[in-house]
Amino acid sequence: MKTILVPTDFSKIARNAVDYAVEIAKLTKARLILFNVYNLEIVPPGVPTILPIDEMEKESTRELSKIERSIHQKHGDSIKIECRNRKGLPVDEINYYTEEHPVDLIVMGMTGAGFLGEKLIGSITTSIIKKAKCPVLVIDKTVKFKKPKKITLACDYREVSNKNILEPLLELAKVFSAHIDVLHVVPEFETVPSVSKTLERIKFDHMLVSTDHSSHTTENTDVIEGINDFAELNKSDMVVMIPRMHTGFEGFFFEPNTKRMAFHSKLPFLALHH
Repeated sequence: MKTILVPTDFSKIARNAVDYAVEIAKLTKARLILFNVYNLEIVPPGVPTILPIDEMEKESTRELSKIERSIHQKHGDSIKIECRNRKGLPVDEINYYTEEHPVDLIVMGMTGAGFLGEKLIGSITTSIIKKAKCPVLVIDKTVKFKKPKKITLACDYREVSNKNILEPLLELAKVFSAHIDVLHVVPEFETVPSVSKTLERIKFDHMLVSTDHSSHTTENTDVIEGINDFAELNKSDMVVMIPRMHTGFEGFFFEPNTKRMAFHSKLPFLALHH
């Protein structure tokens, strides 16, 4: 992992995500890109009136520099930090940046009553999860960094066509020395799994052969509820999914009634993409 992009609007929620990203950068020796998008509708907290565009750019640059200085004061100068800002709409500009520059991970903050709670992450982070071409790590406003020791990867074995999809997760698991629990939620158990399903599981296990992991199957007609129950019972520290590929999950993930998806109030969420 070489580059971590951290979009910020200078709120406490966004700063919490910055702090989490800093810890990952320290462990992976990755470069940290602090990124702010400004426009006439979006001004930094504490600015009472709409500023001219040139003043907004200066204010954005000042706020980014403050964060950079505070990180270096706390963690030293070993962390490589770059500050970038752009005028426009946050979702568009974040996506444009990741298309123009190599980014290995996006780290963003979220709001809400809990992990993926009633006010799911906010429209910006939700849209980034749906559209980003690189993994997105979502950090709840209450989460403080600790090395995840147990990571739940919820997926259908057929979702993963090649190991490249899993590489960001495998790298983080190695850095964290974490165990990966691969979870497959089924509507009902099969006494004797079909040959195709058995082969799919064997192929998937082979992708994780060099990683500490175990496979689990849980029965539940509601995929989200099944993941929720497993994560709580297993005391998971992070949940990982592939929302773009998981058709049933994707449709549910972005619907308004997100209370059903509240796994934990304090749980990082990693969305993997191609």
